[in-house]
Amino acid sequence: MSGHTPLPQRTIGDYLETLGSSQSTPGGGSVAGLVGAMAAGLGQMVVSLTVKGESNPVLDGQFETLGAARESLLAAAAADERAYGAYVDATRMSKSTDEEKAQRRTATQAALVNAASVPLILAEAACGLLTELGPVVRDGTAYALADAEIAVGLAHASVAAGLVTVRVNIPLIKDEAKAGSLAAQADMVERRANQEVTSLRATLAQRRRYGVVGEG
Repeated sequence: MSGHTPLPQRTIGDYLETLGSSQSTPGGGSVAGLVGAMAAGLGQMVVSLTVKGESNPVLDGQFETLGAARESLLAAAAADERAYGAYVDATRMSKSTDEEKAQRRTATQAALVNAASVPLILAEAACGLLTELGPVVRDGTAYALADAEIAVGLAHASVAAGLVTVRVNIPLIKDEAKAGSLAAQADMVERRANQEVTSLRATLAQRRRYGVVGEG
């Protein structure tokens, strides 16, 4: 069950089975984090294939950096499940009396802010991953250039999916200042991610044009 088994301990089959069910979690935000973690793992694979256990002045330390990003995004996926679960719980609170209605409104609004804030953190982490994939794209072995490109695509998808989750919650937040701040931060992350992806794709295109497939 998604609500009881920690995300890293679930099998892929169990995760997908629950994802396709009517349960409220996992959902899109969790998938966003998982996709980002997979992008980081794919980046690690390219590093491993490139360095082959030898010192590399460009990629030394990059395996560990990408590993930290992978764990961060996996944690963000689990956090999103908890955040949405808390929102669902808040909406199910009793509203039989005026006091209960007020408590429910307060809890629901707090849960909504959290349900928007958590995927924003996720999107920021995925945007940071795009930056960390730069050395992999530029200096990874040409044998795995396609894998580096897929990692970029997955990381970008992680950003985009995280921001969808942020933005779907913003209109429901009654605190206009908080909603405006979240929207502005989401826009900034989106711009940064798009700039990173444009640069990375240009590098990939250049390497395909001038590189030698047998390199590395």
